[in-house]
Amino acid sequence: QPSMRTPHGALLLLFILACLRGAYSGGGRSRFTSIISFGDSYADTGNLVMWADPVLPGLPLKNLPYGETFFGHPTGRATDGRLVLDFIAEALGLPSVPPYLAKGSNFSAGVNFAVVGAPALNLTYLQGLNLTVNPPINSSLHDQLAWFQKLKPSLCKGQGTDCFESSLFVMGEFGGNDYISFLLSNRTVEQARPYVPQIVDSISRGVERLVQHGAKYIVVADIFPIGCLPGALTKLANPNKVEYDRHGCLKRVNRLARYHNSLLRQQIMMLRYKYPHTKIIVVEYYKPFLAFLDMPEHFGLNSSTT
Repeated sequence: QPSMRTPHGALLLLFILACLRGAYSGGGRSRFTSIISFGDSYADTGNLVMWADPVLPGLPLKNLPYGETFFGHPTGRATDGRLVLDFIAEALGLPSVPPYLAKGSNFSAGVNFAVVGAPALNLTYLQGLNLTVNPPINSSLHDQLAWFQKLKPSLCKGQGTDCFESSLFVMGEFGGNDYISFLLSNRTVEQARPYVPQIVDSISRGVERLVQHGAKYIVVADIFPIGCLPGALTKLANPNKVEYDRHGCLKRVNRLARYHNSLLRQQIMMLRYKYPHTKIIVVEYYKPFLAFLDMPEHFGLNSSTT
């Protein structure tokens, strides 16, 4: 729900800044001079809408109500306001992170490779499993990392090996779209579950590639309780009330998300041991999302805003 993201952004932001407090210099000023982002609709600041029109005609993101509550016009964000990434940039005193496909943009203070609908696994692989991928474009984590590698020489011009010493890398979330592809392709949770290690491994390898490229500070996001998302609730509607939790979310689907998040934490922990000089943290989307369902009034939400 777009209008839910502002307080959610604040929650995640506070956690990120607390975890990265060691990355701050004296005087309360952030040492970060740029943000480099990878992800899906929860981070895309305009890449999908800049994709070639013949491939993706008539995108709703190009019209109101998208963008109406903050920018006053559609910006390519999958929300009526700002994203978590926008709040992070604001808190660090940096400009909004421009999308990679905005050719001619100034990427000196950051670049955003995130694309709405991006999966962790490659399009050809998912389609090879006879899964429906929406949108059917090459925007996976692997593709975004290829964009990064292509842009890296211009990002690092004349800076040598210390190029990313003051850059904050934001990875994800990734995985949610992979599981949604399974569920919307008439696969069961049980059929999707064996692919969780592969999806998490793809994210972990992506993080490791960033470390090898010189990243010093990396934030890795877990995934939402996808059993609470409208698509899953509609596609997997069940007359048996025991299938739902007290929030009205599908328990089996949320167990899949928790399994993903548990494996992700294990993988990131191993990377932290392997690369002790790089600060890598996992931040939560899962629990804050449920907090909104538990206490909507606390976050300024009521029947008129949801």
